[in-house]
Amino acid sequence: MSAPGIRHRRPSSRSAEEGFRAIHVGIALLGAALAGLLLAFALSQSTSDISRGTSAASIENVNTPGKNASGLPVVTETTLGTEVQRLIDSGSTLQAPANFDVNRCLQAQGFTDTPLVMEEIEWGADRGRYWLIVHAPNERDALRAGGGLVNVTVVQPSCGSATPPADSRAWAGSATIGGI
Repeated sequence: MSAPGIRHRRPSSRSAEEGFRAIHVGIALLGAALAGLLLAFALSQSTSDISRGTSAASIENVNTPGKNASGLPVVTETTLGTEVQRLIDSGSTLQAPANFDVNRCLQAQGFTDTPLVMEEIEWGADRGRYWLIVHAPNERDALRAGGGLVNVTVVQPSCGSATPPADSRAWAGSATIGGI
């Protein structure tokens, strides 16, 4: 019996169920947070070479970053713009070797631009030798002075010969360069 006007509440099983649920929700949230941290760490590790720019460094020759053992620049899509800017700024002239017809190569690729400068490079993951050709409808001196958009094509040395154009092209696009 109880005193008049005083109510006693019986402990219900409902509050025990709520506590049980709260613990499970807390464990689930903790597990989700831990999984998120692990995924973020894994993503940062898998992209760290790209964000630091070390993908263009040669393993054989760590003393000269961006060059392979034979001295060719190692170029990837992430370092292409920097290499094009360096080529234009250097003032070097177009010196195609006797065994490579740069004009025929560009025509085979469907370009009518004037080749400005080219350089033999090591391209991408296959570490093969390619030609990086910078070409534009503008004059080289105007680009050096005021900057602008240039076309960039990376091709195999067989470009312009009997090799189908699509097979000899490794990359084609454009890059914006600044004036000097």
